[in-house]
Amino acid sequence: MSERGIGFLPHALWRHSCFIRFNTVLMALASICGYRFTMHPKPDQSPAPAVVPAAPAQAEGWSERGLGQNWQHRFFHRVIRALGKRPAYHVAYFVVFWYVLTSRSVRARTRFYLDRRFPAHRGFLRRFLDTYRLVCAFSQTLIDMAAVRILGPHALAVDPVHHDRFMQLCATESGVVLLNAHVGCWQVGLSTLCSLGKHACVVMIPEPGTQAFLDQTAASVIDPRTGLQSVLEITQALLNGQVVSLMGDRAFGDEQNVVMARFLGRDVAFPLAPYRVASATGAPIGVMMAPKVGFRSFEMRLVRVIRVPPNLGRNPRNYVPYAQQFADCLEQFVCEFPWQFYNFYDLWLSPTKGTP
Repeated sequence: MSERGIGFLPHALWRHSCFIRFNTVLMALASICGYRFTMHPKPDQSPAPAVVPAAPAQAEGWSERGLGQNWQHRFFHRVIRALGKRPAYHVAYFVVFWYVLTSRSVRARTRFYLDRRFPAHRGFLRRFLDTYRLVCAFSQTLIDMAAVRILGPHALAVDPVHHDRFMQLCATESGVVLLNAHVGCWQVGLSTLCSLGKHACVVMIPEPGTQAFLDQTAASVIDPRTGLQSVLEITQALLNGQVVSLMGDRAFGDEQNVVMARFLGRDVAFPLAPYRVASATGAPIGVMMAPKVGFRSFEMRLVRVIRVPPNLGRNPRNYVPYAQQFADCLEQFVCEFPWQFYNFYDLWLSPTKGTP
């Protein structure tokens, strides 16, 4: 449609046309880095909005769908390759503003976290600005990931501020569990795994946007959707003295395998597997986070080392003190970097199974 034709359209139709254009741009922005959003729509409902990933589901029900068309990918690839990240950031400011303004669902899905992080923030304008800042930060993370794929590792500057602590942790013959969270840009931490002097195994669903951060010669991927096979691979890797990187803030798979810990004032179900496998193998747990501290600068932090005693068994209650240490690290992070927390679902919703 030409711009000349806009004047002849009814106002409502013109506004709807603009909304679709902005949605299309945002979906392209989200997909330029190969980021895939998990969709689990209920019957007779449309999928969740593209800007925020849905809550994790059980492994047997896992489904994915990429968003954006090929021409949209190519357009943003060329913009970043020719002009760099900053112009993409500027586009994101306007697109995210429109999307947050017009999508009630996006505003609702950010409230789970924001209402607990900022309980004193009231009023539509204050809450709107909080949501806008959070979604803007998330869109910048997507652009950062895309820039690494398009421009190479030099697009980001990673400062390993705790490099000596990492090396000391990995100096022993035992394996090491590195526990991440969906905060900051955890993907940049993958690029440092290959400098630790041990072979690294990353537990994640293989995706091109994330695997671009890995040195394929020094790291391998364990797909958690394989169930028992992935557990055996993780255990064997740790027994062989390797580094295993896990996500510690989302319970993936069986809801019975969770441990409760307090985060921002209420109990949250965290995955039990990292603590159970550490107890079974004697591996220490290093809590690793990568906050963004500048336009292209990130810090690679070893926040805490958690040592789980051996032979704690299968009872989730035995692991509560160690999961709480991780939850405390997560809470300290969001106190320092409140706009870099990217879980857009209700973590505080009590699980129907597995509550210790």
